[in-house]
Amino acid sequence: MEELELIEKYFSRELNEKERGAFEKKMHDDDLFRQRAEDHIQFLKSFKQYGDRKLKKEALEKIHDEMDFSTEAKVVPLSRWEKYGRTVAIAASVALLCTVGTFFALKYSNEQHETNFEILRREVNGLKRSQNQILKDIKEKANAKPEFAPSKYSGTGFLVSGNGYIVTAYHVVKSSDSVFVENEKFGRLKVSVVYKNPETDVALLLVMDEQFKNLHAVPFAIRNSEGVLGEPVYTLGYPRNEIVYGDGTISATSGYEQNESSYQISIPVNPGNSGGPMIDQQGAVIGIVNGVQTDARGTAFAVKSNVLLDEIKNVPLDSLAPPLRVNTTGQLAGMSRVNQIKRWKDYVFMVKVYHGK
Repeated sequence: MEELELIEKYFSRELNEKERGAFEKKMHDDDLFRQRAEDHIQFLKSFKQYGDRKLKKEALEKIHDEMDFSTEAKVVPLSRWEKYGRTVAIAASVALLCTVGTFFALKYSNEQHETNFEILRREVNGLKRSQNQILKDIKEKANAKPEFAPSKYSGTGFLVSGNGYIVTAYHVVKSSDSVFVENEKFGRLKVSVVYKNPETDVALLLVMDEQFKNLHAVPFAIRNSEGVLGEPVYTLGYPRNEIVYGDGTISATSGYEQNESSYQISIPVNPGNSGGPMIDQQGAVIGIVNGVQTDARGTAFAVKSNVLLDEIKNVPLDSLAPPLRVNTTGQLAGMSRVNQIKRWKDYVFMVKVYHGK
């Protein structure tokens, strides 16, 4: 039901009890609607008064027309005012009623237009604000990094060849349905697991993402000689959503339960460090972080780099397309620790693993 029609039916008492109650509730709850309704009701009252007076005038004119002025009667001369005064008075009354009615009609129309204009202005302003917010949201989303579902598990990996091979720990990617790697330089890349060995806890990934462009070479080497007790080493990894540096020494030349394929190191590490590189003073890989002993605070372990080299040699050739070639000499020897880290951090990735429950 249109608003004006509803107000007119309310004024003329044509609404039933339920409709009338709803109308009065809306007037109570909506100030703008109440103002429009009161204005229109006032207008209807004015018109009604004008209509009543018009009906009375028409009735008087009908009586006047029905009177028999042809009957002979004593004619008393009338003065000019007496002759035309009543006609002028009636005409003036009608003119006044028309003027008053027109005034209220125009007043209501102007107020209604002003009210409608104010409502329209507010709606336009609201639309402008909504449009501006939508454009702002679109711009922010266009500039923002895409959001991804949280991974089930994350660890660390590092690039060992320019054509996209990445080393990580086996336990990071076991039972994975899909694996992604991510860092500040390359962004988010899809990878596949091409080799894994649970016994040595070594896994090899290959970047499958088209946005990755092959590099000429990585600037660091994989060391083929064992480290010694007390040798300074450091780690780079992702125990949180940014790369973290750790510093320490080789505290034992064997790992957990005297495992000869691992080192024990005095570097505080967290689960997210698993699969990350352990680096010597020349900037070469000397191990892969692969675990922490929970009952010995500050005790962590790393797979030895010569074990990694043996694992790479043992990967079936049909699994390596393109071929995998690693550096045994690097470009970081002689650099300060800070400059080594600046070069290294572009090749260390957060490994994000997705798998079923």
